[in-house]
Amino acid sequence: MVSSFAKRPVQTAKAACPGSPKPARRLLPLPILPLLALPFLAFTIGDTRAETSGTESGNGARQPVHSAEVTFGVYALGSKGVEMRLATKRGESAVQVDTAMKTAGMLDWVMSFTMTGQVVARIDGAQLRPMLYVTQSDGNWSKRATRMTWDKDGQPIIDMLEPPNETDDREPVPESLLQGTSDPTTAMIARALRGGAEPPCTGMDAIFDGRRRYNMHFTPIGPDWVKPHNRSAYSGPAFKCQVKIEPVAGYTRTYLAEWSEKDEQPTLIWLVQPDGIDAWIPVQLEGGFRLGSAMGWISGAKLNGKEWLAPLGLIRAEIPRDPSP
Repeated sequence: MVSSFAKRPVQTAKAACPGSPKPARRLLPLPILPLLALPFLAFTIGDTRAETSGTESGNGARQPVHSAEVTFGVYALGSKGVEMRLATKRGESAVQVDTAMKTAGMLDWVMSFTMTGQVVARIDGAQLRPMLYVTQSDGNWSKRATRMTWDKDGQPIIDMLEPPNETDDREPVPESLLQGTSDPTTAMIARALRGGAEPPCTGMDAIFDGRRRYNMHFTPIGPDWVKPHNRSAYSGPAFKCQVKIEPVAGYTRTYLAEWSEKDEQPTLIWLVQPDGIDAWIPVQLEGGFRLGSAMGWISGAKLNGKEWLAPLGLIRAEIPRDPSP
């Protein structure tokens, strides 16, 4: 049974340890960060727009995604804040995802930040089993590194965690809450690669990212239309979903002291199933946070070595296109 969103995260201590460093504020709203792990995109930059029907291709059955390269741009407070690139390779027995994220524009000048990651998951029938999860980040405010592997029983093992929990103003996640969890990237790619006629917008994923334990709840909203925009490489029909983060454990004491359910605003995500491809690709994201909202748009993509969305050209200002279909 899915737990209520009103339930507070597990909290084993109410006050920060004396002398513990004050954790940095979140760069983006928490719900958007795991969703940026959606590993179907590795986009570049050009000038044409692609419109995909999202219906069954006339060339026969849909093909699974064996490789993908995607780029995404995330905008907040009127300007680009984050650029992201993702590359996915799918073999006979495993899937590998490499990610890279960096700040852009004024945000990069104010608080430069880069993050890289790699995930390897074993293909087990219709499911993906996490095997390796590695992230490294370097910013003006902090440097972090995480490396996790999984034992034969599916229990995550933390091989490296910098800084360690005891100096990071947080309590470790109890072992009892780790069974049956997945890292955020494996969970999202499993949904995207699931394929089929129905968008992967239902159910809940139990996530552990090496520090925090949270649940990701998916709710379908329905068919929608992605309007033409100079920040987006895609326009056309899509399926709109809602994703909400439910904190469980492993959060900083500062976060726990300030947390309330109203702060965990849902993230909206628009998915498209390209012609001839048996996967659901995210093309647009929207999430709210205390200072406003953040929007993410796909800026280019190659699927199975072929260009699906031409890369965007230089973006000088926000220019919405004709909103009519």
